[in-house]
Amino acid sequence: MHNFIFKKVSSKEEMQKSYAIRNKVFCEEQKISKEVEFDNLDNLCSHFLVFDNKKAIATARVRQKEENIFKIERVAVLIEFRKLKVGTTLIKNIIKQLINLNDEISIILYSQVTVKDFYKSLNFISYGDEFFEDNIPHIAMKYLKN
Repeated sequence: MHNFIFKKVSSKEEMQKSYAIRNKVFCEEQKISKEVEFDNLDNLCSHFLVFDNKKAIATARVRQKEENIFKIERVAVLIEFRKLKVGTTLIKNIIKQLINLNDEISIILYSQVTVKDFYKSLNFISYGDEFFEDNIPHIAMKYLKN
């Protein structure tokens, strides 16, 4: 039985768990270079984890781009948990936290094209043209509030 718990990263140990998930998903699975993945922006971000009981299984970070624009980045779910709606739990909780801070904000992200339908299911719409980040096609998306 799974017990998913969403949490804002609050310790060095939790940050290491976030880094480990990102390394596994992006660097090992998707072959993204560590220089690109670990871009020296982590200190400007809020980080989040989803745990299954005590195991960290998903992560993301949020960076404030402008006064009222927040960007969700580095969304990663361990492969064995991807069909269990963990990503949905992660993104919905991040959106809820951001809107609780200020309901006037805009929330954006750059989705890999292969998972844009996942974000569409969470009320994100794409805008602009596709572009490449580390040889992977992406599309800019923004959250439409209900």
